[in-house]
Amino acid sequence: MRNLRYILLILSLCPLMVWGQRRFSAAEQWEYHLAKLSGFTDKDVNNSTDVLFGLHASQYTGSHHLIGFALEGSWSTFVSNMPTVANTPGGGAAGFNLLYEYQYSGILFQTGLGINYQCVYNNIADTSIYHYNMMDTWSGINPVPFTLRHRFEGRRDQAQMIYGQLPLYIGHYIPGPLGIGYFLAGVKLNYAFWGNTKQTLKGSTSGLYERYIGVWEEMDNHGFRKDVPLERTGKQLQVKFDVMAHLEIGYEYTSFQNPHSYRIMPNDRLDWRLRIAGFVDFGIVDICPRTNNVYYGIPDATIYDFPTYRMDHVFSTADAKRYWMRNLFVGVRITMLFGFQGKERCILCDPWRH
Repeated sequence: MRNLRYILLILSLCPLMVWGQRRFSAAEQWEYHLAKLSGFTDKDVNNSTDVLFGLHASQYTGSHHLIGFALEGSWSTFVSNMPTVANTPGGGAAGFNLLYEYQYSGILFQTGLGINYQCVYNNIADTSIYHYNMMDTWSGINPVPFTLRHRFEGRRDQAQMIYGQLPLYIGHYIPGPLGIGYFLAGVKLNYAFWGNTKQTLKGSTSGLYERYIGVWEEMDNHGFRKDVPLERTGKQLQVKFDVMAHLEIGYEYTSFQNPHSYRIMPNDRLDWRLRIAGFVDFGIVDICPRTNNVYYGIPDATIYDFPTYRMDHVFSTADAKRYWMRNLFVGVRITMLFGFQGKERCILCDPWRH
């Protein structure tokens, strides 16, 4: 009889035990879920959602303030619709930025201050300039009429610029099976405070004589020369403010992404983010200087004297006024960010204290 009572007591407690076991499992699951959001679980990640909200996700949720720096290297050129100017070969640019970034649940807001050096080359189409009704008096008898042709070939215009920069970007993390990606988009404000220009080319002179039916070349006694190297230097292009659209897509790595990383206390590791990304900057506004310099200036008094010829950077000439000009950068950006705010409490590190 006593054994029957024990059996009945055990049977009556079974539902409570089952309910308690289920309740305990649910509590364990909830605690584990919180632990995941705190970012200290060694769970293996098999899908993109868990990458963002499972494995070491504490730096991708909540509110974070970070500071750091970025290094940029890019191919760069001036893009224009001026028909005599080729947008290639372009040149190079290098930049350095000090950054501040605010993150909120995967949304990124970034700004800072930077400096950028740019050296751009633009190839210029070959050009011929004619002087009609010229008279050749070399024979000493009767002047012979001819047409004088100036031929300029292989011209390349160089511009060097240094800009101060103010980036204003917004973006978001991109979870994926290989880790945490991200993108940033916005505008970059540039102010050019230093620069210079240089033009290199070859010049030739020749004469077209209708009486003799032909072109006379390489005759020093007539002032006809071929492939004379020319080089001219000048001041900065009158470019000041520039507004560029910015798009950046890349990958972020931190020590917290290692699924086998453990820590005892919540603040025993520095919060750092290393990013590598490709980016494109393209000018929104026209920055053509609109100045009145000369494309080719050949003084009539010294028409055969190459050293007296004047040439200015193609985009600083009066000929460029009818066209537009914009900056283009395509390159790689490496960013290093550091958090300066404590991380949230790790639940699984010391479960008896939460």
